[in-house]
Amino acid sequence: MQAIRLNADTFPSPVYNRTDRKQHSKRCRQGKTDNGTERYHYSFLKMPISPIESLYRTETLDVGDYNYFTNENYEYLLGTARNYASLMEKRLKHRPAKSIGVSIANLYEELDSIIGDVDLNIEPFGDQLRFVLWKNHQWENYTFYWLPVKFTESLNPKLRKVALSFVHEFMHSNGIYPLHESFEIDWVLEWAEENLYEIDPLKRRKYRHTINSYKEGRIFNLLKRIYTGTYYKNLPDAINRYIPKNGFEKELVNSLMKGLQFIGQDKPSIMSYAYDPYYDEEQDFQPVEMERIIRVIYDQDDFVTKELMEFVNAELRESYDISPATVFYLSPNTAELFSMNDYPERFYKWFNEFCNLTNI
Repeated sequence: MQAIRLNADTFPSPVYNRTDRKQHSKRCRQGKTDNGTERYHYSFLKMPISPIESLYRTETLDVGDYNYFTNENYEYLLGTARNYASLMEKRLKHRPAKSIGVSIANLYEELDSIIGDVDLNIEPFGDQLRFVLWKNHQWENYTFYWLPVKFTESLNPKLRKVALSFVHEFMHSNGIYPLHESFEIDWVLEWAEENLYEIDPLKRRKYRHTINSYKEGRIFNLLKRIYTGTYYKNLPDAINRYIPKNGFEKELVNSLMKGLQFIGQDKPSIMSYAYDPYYDEEQDFQPVEMERIIRVIYDQDDFVTKELMEFVNAELRESYDISPATVFYLSPNTAELFSMNDYPERFYKWFNEFCNLTNI
């Protein structure tokens, strides 16, 4: 397998497209998403009926300290399915099978056929099982949404404070972390330092300077400053009061104003859409979490960032990335139908434009 780097001008940051997507299409469908706590997907739910019957002869499925194939769980799922089918003004035609396991599997298939283009999982919740509806948002998979902040260094002091404050608020509102807070950066810097002797002597001094800057110098201080503090209590007012001095500043201020829709306690976090419907504790390679797909970096073109991209891309060759999904947990008392907002789509569109504008 080989990853192809596409033109960064077309995307928010350098992109790697996998050449082996077809073999992952059944598992990945439209896209992959991040796993929350205690979420499991049972692979038997997507298998043909014959293996299901064989698997359920024991009528047991132990995850942790629980046996989930119980009559109580079956009745709960049955009540849930009947209730949701009623909300859709449809009738659930279900007959119990000879075993609880097969009954649950059949119930899953019947509800899945009723709900249409929304995806369905069964997940444990404490000692219970519950139905979960989910659907991926439109999102570019295998894409790094990495926001470079090097551009702030070229701004005049007043606009620089506005931009730094915006990135700070944007990060904290959406659960995004800067590069210096990532666990991979120490590995990349250590590897780079150990291999400096292999670099051309003319580049060695420059590379060492960059490594030191990431460790405790100018780059580290800039990322830390953005993460830890803001210059304004009223950011919208600060952006609105700034008078642009040229065309670029006008574009930047307009983009900051548009980006305010993703900032604030009353706004959803992009990370709240993280969900991995294919999560499996025993899979060989874990997916790449959204926190690593969406992050704040210093510069997308320096060698540290490029090495980090290769580091993450190596994992993507063996696994899959997480993308946003709307998740809806069902119960016998659910009173509304599954619905989606367009927050991730709006986020993607604006983030793409902002990164293209600031990647200078």
